[in-house]
Amino acid sequence: NKFPATILGHVFNAPGTLIDTVASTTGSCDTARTINVTTIPLLTSSFNVAVCANQLPYIWYGNPYNAAGRYIDTLLSTTGGCDTIATLNLVINPLLTSRTNASVCSNQLPYNWYGNQYNAAGTYIDTVLSITGGCDTIATLTLTLRATTTSLTRDTICANFLPYSWNGNSYNSAGTYSVTLQNSVGCDSIATLQLFVKPVPVLIINQPAAVCAPGTVDLTNPVIIAGSDPGISLSFWRDSAATIPLQNPQAVSVSGTYYIKANGVNNCFTTKPVAVTVIIFAKIDGTRYQTVIAQINTNTQLNARPIGVSYVWSPPAGLNINTVRSPIFNYNRQTEYTITITRENSCITIDTVLVKITAAAPLPNIVSDLFVPKAWTPNNDGHNDKLFPLTVNIKELKYFRVFNRWGQLVFETNVIGKGWDGIFKGAPAIMDVYTWTAEAIGLDGKYYKKAGNAVLIR
Repeated sequence: NKFPATILGHVFNAPGTLIDTVASTTGSCDTARTINVTTIPLLTSSFNVAVCANQLPYIWYGNPYNAAGRYIDTLLSTTGGCDTIATLNLVINPLLTSRTNASVCSNQLPYNWYGNQYNAAGTYIDTVLSITGGCDTIATLTLTLRATTTSLTRDTICANFLPYSWNGNSYNSAGTYSVTLQNSVGCDSIATLQLFVKPVPVLIINQPAAVCAPGTVDLTNPVIIAGSDPGISLSFWRDSAATIPLQNPQAVSVSGTYYIKANGVNNCFTTKPVAVTVIIFAKIDGTRYQTVIAQINTNTQLNARPIGVSYVWSPPAGLNINTVRSPIFNYNRQTEYTITITRENSCITIDTVLVKITAAAPLPNIVSDLFVPKAWTPNNDGHNDKLFPLTVNIKELKYFRVFNRWGQLVFETNVIGKGWDGIFKGAPAIMDVYTWTAEAIGLDGKYYKKAGNAVLIR
């Protein structure tokens, strides 16, 4: 690589031999000289290099190379020897590549990939350094987002339909509730329930009173639902499920349990049982008894039919007791009695009886009378402790009554010999003047009626 070379004034372009005459500079003979020029081959070197594409440009002996190929360069000798012909065989290895397709739910952002965080859908490229000494990797991320969804359910129910079932949960009161579900793309779905609860109408049942045949019970009577919510509408049924209507609820004539369904103004309803008791006993008609003949002011036994549990004779005049089946009649005038008989089923039968009076012959030489003391001393000394009529030939005391100065009845009896001990309402009466009245029938057949005053002395 030194050609053309100038040697002793001669230019050589190739190796060869040249004979040259050199004139003497001293006056002696010239000199014939032979010049032999030979070549020494250059040194050679070869470099095989492989680099990764992202390592370009490759620097080789100060020169940059950006593509694979064969490159030759002459390297000057640094020792005075021949230069070196250096050959570079450059091979470029492509970078590795990878592709990642990721699909995440929006609530899972940020998405972490090779230490980086991504908050939006898109395509992202990153160079991932090799950890094995090989080429780096060009990694591509294609990130897509799947949407989370929300839903709102509003529902209104009546309180008697609680608990409310929704998405596998049960709720027992009004309120706002949320659950996290999974939607069709596998992401969260936030479902919200707004539950409203309407009150059930208040239906209060006042059980109707029993009746006797042929009486009926009116289930539509407002008294039966007194105290219930206002404005409710009613329907009447034979069963608790309210599927069999009750015909003519205004006149129920058969014993049993019936049902009232109440619909409120808010369209909610409630159903409660109404027990209707109808007594279907055969009716016993009233009858007139055979006329009873009694002597004036003489005890005469009267009897009613033994079909009841209670009896009321009306009027009570002339009877010792008017609330028994067999009272004693003792009167001075003809009387017709009605007998109200209440049977064990609360049904009523009314009988009648006429009592006629015949005069009784008075007993000969009989004088009857009664007297009441002017004063008495109720001090429990055994003398004059009670105020009562002293009777003479009295066969019946109709009554003996004692009144205070204000006209208040303080004592009464129809038993001969029974008197007032001065005790009124559990306490000793005050010392005062008291008025008495008495009525009796004597053995002489006469009526005696008297009145007077007596002084209570303590």
